Order: sequence, then C-alpha cells, then structure tokens
Amino acid sequence: MLLSLLPALLSFTVVSAASVQVGRTSFVGNYDTTTGVEEFLGIKYGTATRFRQATPVSYSTRNTINATIHGPACPQIKGTNSLAVDYGIYGTDEDCTLLDIQRPHSIPPGKLLPVMVWLHGGALTQGASWYYSGNGIVQQSTAIGMPVITVIIQYRLAAWGFLGGSEASANGAQNLGLYDQKLALQWIQDNIKSFNGDNSKVTVFGQSSGAMSITYHMLNVNTMLFSGAILESGTTTSVPCLPSEKYQGNYEALVGIVGCGGAADTFECLRTVDRDVLIDATNVMFSQPLVYGSRPWGVTIDGDIIPASPSILTAQGKFAEIPIIAGNVMDEGTIFVKPQSISADADLLIFLENDYRNRNASFFQNITSIQNLLSLYPDDPTLGSPFGTGNVTFFGEQFKRAAAVYGDIHFQWPRRNFLSAVVAKGVDAWSYIFDQFTSTNAQWQGVYHTGEIPYVFMKFTPADEALYTLAKQVHAYWVSFAYNRDPNFSKNQDWDRYHISNSNIVFVANATFMQPDTFRVANTNFIGSISDQLLEAKL
Repeated sequence: MLLSLLPALLSFTVVSAASVQVGRTSFVGNYDTTTGVEEFLGIKYGTATRFRQATPVSYSTRNTINATIHGPACPQIKGTNSLAVDYGIYGTDEDCTLLDIQRPHSIPPGKLLPVMVWLHGGALTQGASWYYSGNGIVQQSTAIGMPVITVIIQYRLAAWGFLGGSEASANGAQNLGLYDQKLALQWIQDNIKSFNGDNSKVTVFGQSSGAMSITYHMLNVNTMLFSGAILESGTTTSVPCLPSEKYQGNYEALVGIVGCGGAADTFECLRTVDRDVLIDATNVMFSQPLVYGSRPWGVTIDGDIIPASPSILTAQGKFAEIPIIAGNVMDEGTIFVKPQSISADADLLIFLENDYRNRNASFFQNITSIQNLLSLYPDDPTLGSPFGTGNVTFFGEQFKRAAAVYGDIHFQWPRRNFLSAVVAKGVDAWSYIFDQFTSTNAQWQGVYHTGEIPYVFMKFTPADEALYTLAKQVHAYWVSFAYNRDPNFSKNQDWDRYHISNSNIVFVANATFMQPDTFRVANTNFIGSISDQLLEAKL
C-alpha cells in the first residue's frame, strides 16, 4: 500500500547507538539493523533568537549530545488545505535551526560519500525536518551501489523567517529563513566529513519554496556551498521577490494585531511580544488572503543573498553555473485553488491577484494582458487542470481553468525560463514532468503539487508494485546525479540533456519516456512576455 510521508515513529529497531565525534563533541544517534541506516536527529547548526540572524555553534567544549530524538519544529502557520500536516508533534520552539542526518552503517574509514541536502517546501510558512526522513533514500542508495548521506534541514518560517517592511530591513531581519539555510549549508561544509560526507560533492534538492530557495542561493555566482541542484517545482521567478518596503502594510498590520501599535519601537515590541500572541496573529493574517495576500511574508531584495531582482538576475545570467535538474508535476495548480469557488472570470482574477495583493502588480490593471490571458486559457473544462479529466468541473465552473493558469504562471513558465537561462550559459541541465496519478489522490487533485515527493523519498514498498518500481527509478536518477552530475542510470530510460533536445523525461509507472517540452508553449511564452507585470521587475 501507499505509505504516507509520516514516519513510522516506532519502526526503528535500535540495537546499538551510533556515534560521531565533531571537534570535542560526541553525537549519539540511532542505528537500525533492519535498514542498515544510522541517523542523527535534531542537531543544532545554529542558535536562533527572534528577528536576529542565527549564530554558528561551537564544538570546542567536551560534550555528548543525544541525537536520537527529533527536535522541535519552527513556529509556523497551521495548515488548512487538503494536505495539511501537524508539523508540531515534537513541539515548536523559536530556537529551531536544526538538521537531521542519515547515513549508511559501517562506512569504511576514510571513505567520503556524496551528500544530498533537502530544503522542504511549504510556502515559507510550514514544514519540519522530521517529516522528510532520508532513511529510504539512504537504504536504497546502498542497495544500488551508490550510497549517499542525506541532510534534512529546517529553517525559520512565516514572520519569524521572512518579515518584511522598512523596520525589518533597518534591523537586519529580512530573509532570516534564507540565512538559516545558508548557515546550515556552511555547517555541512565545515562538519559533514566527520559523518563521512564529501563536502565537495553536495547536492541540494528541494520542492516548491525549498526549490525556489535553492535558486536564490544560486544568485551568489561564486557559491561553494553546493555543486549540484535538483529543483522540484520552483525557480527564481515562481513568485515575486520585491523590496522589503512592499510588505510595509503587512508589517504594520502584524504590529497592530499583537498590540504593539502604540510602542515607541514597534520592532523591539515585536521581538519581545509573547510567542503565542505572535503565532495567533500570523495565523489570523494568513487566513485572510483578500486582505493580506496569500503570501503575507516572503523573500525580499536585501542586497546580499538577494542582491537584486531574481528575475532580472536570471535574465542577465547572473547565477552560479551549477548543473541542475528542474521539473514539475502535471497538475501544479489544483491544490492552490480549492477551496476557492471560481465560477466566473472575475472570480478567477481575484484568486490570481491574491498572490500579488498589496504589491500593485501592473498586470491586474492591464486590460489587454488580462484579455489575452483569458483567451489563451478559455473557459473550457476539457482544457483545464487536472488535465485529461474531460468536462467534469469538480467545484466552481472555472476551477480547472484557474488551476491551469496558476500552475503555468507559478511553475511551468518559471521552469522553462530558468532552464533556458541555464543552458544558454552552457551548463548541463535536465528537465522532467511527473505525471503519475495514484489511487489515494482525490480526482480533483490530479497529479498534484508535492506528488513526486513520496517517490523521491522511497515511501513505497514492493507491495505497491508499479509505483514502487517508479520510485526506484526516480531515486536512481536523483542519486546518480548526486554522484556523477548526470542523472542517467544504466537500468533506466535514457534522459537527454535539455539543451540537446529541449525535452522532458515524463515519469509514469511502466511507461517513463522522453517528450518534447512543447505542451502549452504558446501559453507559457505569453506568461513570459508579461512576467514583468507580475513580478514587477524590468530589465
């Protein structure tokens, strides 16, 4: 049967502890004799305090750290959609800059293995390391003779990680979640050899906002933090990245909701307000997209990690020349639309504008652009997403239309745009479309955003038959890329480089194949032509 990403919390049969020495500090982890995997959980890569950059940890003092249990998640927004998860089952804490490591047991002395570092998605508002165990990846990588080490990191989210406004900028509180990620990647460079990891062969892989984050780190053209990247549903141009002052209204709203409106120093008041009051306030804001937008907090231009508009830097080729895999699922937009009731053109435009609320995206004042978009995406359910589902509408009459438009604006066009920029620089790149529906999915979801993750993390068993085989195939491509900077694996379908054929590999059980990347190309070309109106960035 299909397994949830939720780990089987009692599945580890620990017969002995695993131990690693880092400096003068010993980490004691778990060893599972059944899977042959060691794991070290809840390792601090930094110390975080509210609205301050996290500081590195030191291992100069003799100490023994229990790394056998998961650490707390970062404070975050409570999930409300169909895929909602309670990420706080191990508690939450503002000092949450933690990572988990999984590695094969009995690595020969001196042997260094490639490292795969996961950055979770969740719209920069949700997620935790415990939910994405690397055990399946490590176990299967050993089985195919290419053992890897996985590192699963968590980082600050929502207002804690992505506060906007001039006060946030003035106090160095922009993009703290990105700075957490950078600190974790530096921790890996400094310490992963102690775990038999090769710090010269680090692959970052992530999904949605995790993938977008990876591309933001690639804007440091000289980065040495990783040498390969796998981007699952996200690139530099998936969502707007704007100056911090564009979020001033939401900053002031947060200040008012928590009761800091009368403070002489509103920023310092936010820093010291009761944690639960702040959590409640962020949930209030997130629940009102018509007021605060569907992304009340986001990555902003800070002159450092984000030196300028990511869309402009991408167009100029100002990013690290690192081999990539980039891809999407077939029905990226569906889970973002429900529970919206979209029955008319006006409903569709209101829904789309929620991602740009309070940012004055000029597209929504450009009648010609709006008419062209509506023409390219007609009110015809047979053309909508989930694709291939005929005349059924599921919810409002234009649900499928909205899902198709949303998926192309935020995911399909950004993938093609970033791939084109990468191959224009002569850098190796591969593209995929994941198109495997599973019976546990609701029909309205289709092959939905996040749908590939259980395959990447080997969450299937032999009882799942064709789906298990597909998971092994996807896993082998990912691990081969980590080893060779080329995903091709001898037992798999050949995967052409994007610049050779401009084709995607299409992942389907029993039928994975190569296909020219031409579906809805007129639509995504149009989105590219008006992207400056959505991203508010012009060359």
